[in-house]
Amino acid sequence: MNVEELSKITEPEKMAEEIHLFKKVGEQFFFSEKAGRLIIGREYPFIENGQKSPYEDVMTHVSEVLGIKDRKSYEEVDLRYNLTMY
Repeated sequence: MNVEELSKITEPEKMAEEIHLFKKVGEQFFFSEKAGRLIIGREYPFIENGQKSPYEDVMTHVSEVLGIKDRKSYEEVDLRYNLTMY
């Protein structure tokens, strides 16, 4: 699956399943305080350098579908769907 295809998903459970599939092939997802949302690892350099990320729109959608608005909601979603897969 292409990262941009995540923008088609509207159900939180399905979104979490797709994140798990991405993680199984080495992609990283985590909450960024700077961005105020969930980001994909390859987006990190853009955010740290204050540049517009090519993944901003899709990852904003992912965050909205999962209900991630801040670190607290991220931790709740992570606990519910095991996004970190620990």
